[in-house]
Amino acid sequence: MKKIVYILDTFETGGAEKSLLDIAIQNKAATSYFITIYRGNQLAELAAKNGITVFQLNNDEKYGFSKAVQQLIPIIKEIQPDIIHSTLFRADIIARKLKKHFTIPLISSLVNNSYIEERYSKLTTLGKLKLYGIQQLDAFTAKHVDLFISNSETIKTSNAKHLHLNPEKIKVIFRGRDFDKFQHSNEERIHQLKKELGIRDNDQVLVNVSRLLERKGQLDLLDAFKNLLQKQPQLKLLIAGEGGYRKNLEAKIAAYQLQDNVQLLGNRNDIPDLLRLATVFVFPTHYEGLPGALIEAMMAKKIIVCSDISENKECVTSKEAVFFKKGDVSDLENKLEQVLSNQALYIDLAQHAQQVAYDKFSIESIVKQYNQTYESLIRFNKS
Repeated sequence: MKKIVYILDTFETGGAEKSLLDIAIQNKAATSYFITIYRGNQLAELAAKNGITVFQLNNDEKYGFSKAVQQLIPIIKEIQPDIIHSTLFRADIIARKLKKHFTIPLISSLVNNSYIEERYSKLTTLGKLKLYGIQQLDAFTAKHVDLFISNSETIKTSNAKHLHLNPEKIKVIFRGRDFDKFQHSNEERIHQLKKELGIRDNDQVLVNVSRLLERKGQLDLLDAFKNLLQKQPQLKLLIAGEGGYRKNLEAKIAAYQLQDNVQLLGNRNDIPDLLRLATVFVFPTHYEGLPGALIEAMMAKKIIVCSDISENKECVTSKEAVFFKKGDVSDLENKLEQVLSNQALYIDLAQHAQQVAYDKFSIESIVKQYNQTYESLIRFNKS
């Protein structure tokens, strides 16, 4: 049985981390190991419950690449994996430096639109210089990677351009989710969750699942929500996720006096249950990799209102979701009002979205594609 080592920055509940863990749990054709470089291991317990070994280095340095390589060498020698698969920038750089010590095939994930013009435009001059330096290091070390796995065509195209990668070295495999998790509800648990969150039977609930980052568009959502609340006072907004933008969002909630109607829930391990509370799933992100939270909402058969970015449009079309213009608060407000006022008109979109999610993103299909990719690279390395 082949052995796969996944190297990650941390094991927090981000989309990339959750996706890889889901794949590892479902993949019975491989023995999977996770190595996390820095502090933050919320998913480690779930991995352990599923028999997956996690090595936690718990480094405090922001980078510390050389130190991490020295820590990894004995672990890799002990495991002797057939594939090393790194994900996210710091882990990628460390794995590429580690490659000098081993002939093991190295895969890097492409999961973010990291170097697009919009991101540069929002930075200070110093910030732009720092990001450019990161981009150059990313591009320079990419030569050590044997294969890239991109989670969308949009991310493949963007990274091939900005990192000067040969598109033939990039394989697109969508993120997968366990469809069954989103099909069954425990009514007692749902009742308990409503009580915990103060949700009444006549409330209309908007749910957003995302990291708390500027690019995720949650400030746009709060701006739109403030106006909607004046027309529909029974509205509630639940935002599940954590990140560096929490204080900005808390300040906006306080300034708009939305504390009774908006909750920042932090990282949650009950997303399927939260989605069952949702009248509408709202996803106002400005740019993405492949949006795992959106796929989960599709599987949960939710009415979806999302930004019109190309990453979202790889998951849904106008037959499965309602689009608004990215960053346009007025358009977001109008689309949400239309949906909330006429929910019955949008049920077909939710049903169609669920079918598309099953066909394109079921974990069984994704695991099969990963195994085929791993086995092909192992055979090539031995030839």
